[in-house]
Amino acid sequence: MRIVLTSKDLLSIKEYLHRKLPTHKPSLRIEAAARGLHFATYAGLRQALSAGPVIVAADDRRFCAELGLPFETENTFNRFLSRTIARVELHRILDAHASLTQRGFDSAWMRVSCEMAKPLNERLALLKERRQEAYEDDWSFDQFELAWIYLSRQQKIKSINRRMGSYGLKHRAENLMREFGHFRPLGDYVSNGMLIAAAYALGFEVRSIAPDNYNAYLNISMVTVNRSRGRDVRSITEDPRVVATMYGDLDREAA
Repeated sequence: MRIVLTSKDLLSIKEYLHRKLPTHKPSLRIEAAARGLHFATYAGLRQALSAGPVIVAADDRRFCAELGLPFETENTFNRFLSRTIARVELHRILDAHASLTQRGFDSAWMRVSCEMAKPLNERLALLKERRQEAYEDDWSFDQFELAWIYLSRQQKIKSINRRMGSYGLKHRAENLMREFGHFRPLGDYVSNGMLIAAAYALGFEVRSIAPDNYNAYLNISMVTVNRSRGRDVRSITEDPRVVATMYGDLDREAA
């Protein structure tokens, strides 16, 4: 995952790493972060940022090695730096779109929700909890990154595609791991809201399906949607090689 990093984002990076690695010295954490972002030193990162925003990608293995931590232990992955970067980008989207939660376009007035029988103050409190979950839960960051990866190889078209909504697309993103075995460190779940957030982050046109609906339509091509299922113009059944061609390089970066 690649994001545009600004000098203002350094505080967020430091805050998250302090929360996750409180026993490590702050200077060691931020130097390891700089190296994991492909800079020789933290001073070098700051100097680059002083000239303007920079595009960065996280190398979790290098970050962990700098701090003497294993990257993988018993099928769990120490993705501290990748989650830090995903968190920075996700916060931008959530700040800009106040109704987004993991459910999608959310509110305290959704008639499709079983919560409508509750008093308004309880519904508002639950909505606040869902917003906080989207902002600060590591699982949200992993979902957002997997959705970002999935959509990053999808083609944009001029018109809104009403054949495939965000809820269907979230399943396509999940299947990168569930059916094809890619991106194991990220897990195999993507919420509807994190798919929509990733679409905003990547510049898709996002349009709510209806006022009382969690889901969205995007200006996304069915050609690349089908290809991400392992189907191209020459295949009748799913071919894992089509997916590997589409996402294999990104999978190697995330591993």
